[in-house]
Amino acid sequence: MGATEQALADRSRERGRQARRILDDLGLLRAWGRYGRPVVVGAVAHGLALDPDIDLEVYCPRLDPRHGFAVLAVAASRPGVLETRYRNHLDGPDKALYWQIRYRAADGEDWKIDMWSAPDDYALPRGEDLVEPLRRALTPETRQAVLRLKAWRAATHTACLSIDLYRAVLDGGVRQPGELAAWLARNETGVLTAWTPA
Repeated sequence: MGATEQALADRSRERGRQARRILDDLGLLRAWGRYGRPVVVGAVAHGLALDPDIDLEVYCPRLDPRHGFAVLAVAASRPGVLETRYRNHLDGPDKALYWQIRYRAADGEDWKIDMWSAPDDYALPRGEDLVEPLRRALTPETRQAVLRLKAWRAATHTACLSIDLYRAVLDGGVRQPGELAAWLARNETGVLTAWTPA
């Protein structure tokens, strides 16, 4: 592993540690646990985080916006919380409630925490269903490729969902930015998908 790739791997591990500390500091898993089953998903769950972002899904026996506002109230009482947001997507393609927290860590870096609450019987693709299959499918080489491509995506402001990037690496054999650009041009991307690695 080259110095740049080692730096990306180290950064990803540190991002995961920071994310867990922030979740603990804000008491989010405990607060959401009063109303449902919170699951860490996305890059933090996959061990592929480079950006200051955390994603949660919460599966609730009774979906009630008041519960989410109670969680935001708990978080907003903690130091570092700059902003909270809510949006009802029940009538949209996501069929869930969206919550967001903007948080400034002790080191001055701003984090975004995206949370979706949905009913227990949520029938659309779930991020939690990707966590274990992706962990099993990743090898050291494909993990390095994903992190390298994520760094390139951020540096070039290329529009590409992380799940599409994972598809490109694991199903499409993509390893380099030029290959990713070609793969994105050939494949349907940017849509809700139940994809898991083959």
